[in-house]
Amino acid sequence: MKKLEFLEKMKNEKIDLAEYIVVVDSLTDEQFVIGCYKENNIWKIYETTERSGHYIINEISDENIAFDELYELVKLQEKYIKNRYG
Repeated sequence: MKKLEFLEKMKNEKIDLAEYIVVVDSLTDEQFVIGCYKENNIWKIYETTERSGHYIINEISDENIAFDELYELVKLQEKYIKNRYG
């Protein structure tokens, strides 16, 4: 899916990620972020933790694949939170 489709899905589905936030179009070292940004025509999917900054999960040249993977990551995080906190 394209970036705009991803953002629309996030809005419509009202995904609950507890303390996590989703950041698109920039890299940040804020705590608990799942994100994606484009650098040199490569989409980079990343995550941050409480203290250790960010780490790149995957690098993809195709926007559709990148946002499909980001969506899957977000849904996995949502499932983990639901299972952990009920």
